[in-house]
Amino acid sequence: MPISHLLQGTPVWVYAIFAVLLYLGLRRLRTGVQSLARVWAVPAVFIVWGLIGLAGHAGAPLETLGRWFLGAAIGGLLGVWSLNPATLAFDHQRRLVRQPGSALPLLRNLGIFGAHYALQVAAAVSPQLHDSALGWDLVVSGFSAGYFAGWAARFLAGQRRAPQVDLAMA
Repeated sequence: MPISHLLQGTPVWVYAIFAVLLYLGLRRLRTGVQSLARVWAVPAVFIVWGLIGLAGHAGAPLETLGRWFLGAAIGGLLGVWSLNPATLAFDHQRRLVRQPGSALPLLRNLGIFGAHYALQVAAAVSPQLHDSALGWDLVVSGFSAGYFAGWAARFLAGQRRAPQVDLAMA
């Protein structure tokens, strides 16, 4: 099946999510100050998306949980490893954080999105790959939730220990 047919069948909301993830990832290429609410938006979306992937999967319960938790464990370890809290500065009074510029958020977000998209397309267009693709998509769902849970734990630990920095003029 040509790629043009796949793209024509893709719902508009998929393009919107891709555009938002691309925009947010490109913004993170530069060092910047953001509200804590904005910082938590992407992790919240990916954790919920990962849990929805688990809840929406039909299959043997033990195999389903095993695949999801395998992805979550790998993602959690990478999430903890990916963040160095010492590179963050917190303005606790204004609820702001300064994060260094990095390509990691762009690559991570588009990688997770792309993996979900590719696996869902494979499941939809290739009956012989359906079960395998959805099994791997379950691992990606667990990875997504685990990665951001690990990242969040490391972020919160760094926030609690960080001294007050005035970021109003940053």
